[in-house]
Amino acid sequence: MNNAKQNNHVYKGAFALLLAGILSKVISAFYRIPLQNLTGDIGFYTYQQVYPILGIAFMLALYGFPAAISKFLVENDKEQNKTIYVQIFTVMMSFTLLLFLALFLLSPILAEWMGDSLLTDPLRHVSWVFLFIPFVALLRGITQSDQWMEPTAYSQMIEQLLRATIIIFTAILIYQGNLHVYQIADGAMIASIIALSISFIFIYLYAKKNNTWKSRQSPKKFPITNLFSPVIFAGLIISMNHMLLLLMQLADAFTMVPGLLKHGDTLREATTTKGIFDRGQPLLQLVTVVGSSFALALVPQVTNINWQINREETMEKLRLTTKYCLLLSVGSTVGLITLFPEVNQLLFQNQLGTFSLRIVTISLLFTSLAVTITSTLQGFGYMKWTAILIFLGLWIKMVLNYVLIPFLGMNGAAIATVMTVMIICITNFLLLRYVLKGERLFVIPWIKLMIASIVMAVVLVILRQTAFYFISFENRLALFLFVIGSVIIGFIVYAIVVVKWRILTGKELAPLPLLNRWKKG
Repeated sequence: MNNAKQNNHVYKGAFALLLAGILSKVISAFYRIPLQNLTGDIGFYTYQQVYPILGIAFMLALYGFPAAISKFLVENDKEQNKTIYVQIFTVMMSFTLLLFLALFLLSPILAEWMGDSLLTDPLRHVSWVFLFIPFVALLRGITQSDQWMEPTAYSQMIEQLLRATIIIFTAILIYQGNLHVYQIADGAMIASIIALSISFIFIYLYAKKNNTWKSRQSPKKFPITNLFSPVIFAGLIISMNHMLLLLMQLADAFTMVPGLLKHGDTLREATTTKGIFDRGQPLLQLVTVVGSSFALALVPQVTNINWQINREETMEKLRLTTKYCLLLSVGSTVGLITLFPEVNQLLFQNQLGTFSLRIVTISLLFTSLAVTITSTLQGFGYMKWTAILIFLGLWIKMVLNYVLIPFLGMNGAAIATVMTVMIICITNFLLLRYVLKGERLFVIPWIKLMIASIVMAVVLVILRQTAFYFISFENRLALFLFVIGSVIIGFIVYAIVVVKWRILTGKELAPLPLLNRWKKG
């Protein structure tokens, strides 16, 4: 009974963490739209230049350090080690202090590397966020070591809501002319510090109320140097596995504006173009988070133990998950490419950069699949390898940007994104195939899938051409209704073809009640 209760508690916590992650990423994607509308492409560019750095800070505070601390405490009998919390905090603070000093002191050089000296102060200001990581990461690690995930989940949602609210408020002040457009970075810094501080207070009070802070017995000390590998190095590895899109943005932050300057753009044109290119990030994030939710649900079920006990069942789960993920990715990619002019106009008030952003959209074919395969490899214990592959992807993206952008401009950056994500996906797939001893992962009727995509695209094009005669796309409400209606109709058409042509078998449709009902109908 106790084991059943404990398992129920663990699964409940894992579900809370999964739900919080999805909601937080959806919020993160959506607040960028009013941010761009209020501050324009220059404001959006400024925010996106500092966002990868803030994103790394939050990955360390949310995923990397807490998971590493939790693992370390469990393995070293944390009930006997109350004073080790101080040692862990000291190690983390020393590391984050080094990050802070490096970013603060080197901000003029980093701004020059980014091709815009006006970014010196924004970079210097966001560096302060790193000093707040150890506080919240330690509490998350302690609570997670008790397999208690709710504090992390709830605090994550609080963080994201606070950050989004304060950033939008800053954007409103910029829109009203009360702040300079580059001060959106100050708003992001203040939002992040407040969010982390409130998160720390929330977890402390929440855990104290639930009697998590029990009295500990005699302290068992560890040499400080022995904590670097299990906390800092392990935390970095864990964080890296959550940074696929984030590292793509980091590469663009350092290489895109310099590349556009070599392409012949003025600094003003280059920063505006970078802001336009960054419009693709919220859309990529929204689709990827849905696809990655399959992966997050899969990880607990795909491990070396399960593979050794029942290979057939494990392979069935893998094939089903990758099939769902691929169907979603293909449908989303084709639909978004078809509707991108209207989506661009609706969300960002013009159609600038549509061609380049359509190229970027192709990367959706690989991002969700890459996340799924990466998560599967982590379940098999290949966490270091997946982190290394993602880190190598950062440098591949930077090299491709350096080569392509001076010749092709924004299109070069788009092509570089697609090629990089494709390389990461293929490399991870080859590694997984090696782990699975050559087992076939994809069992998909490719021709039928292509036909389903083409049918959906044709229907959407006909729908658009018909709508031109009846509504004005200058009216944002009418455009909104058209886009929403097109998305719904496109989904229905795509789903009907998938069901009627048996792209998904009856057994594969069973977990999807709506599609299963259509099949029966």
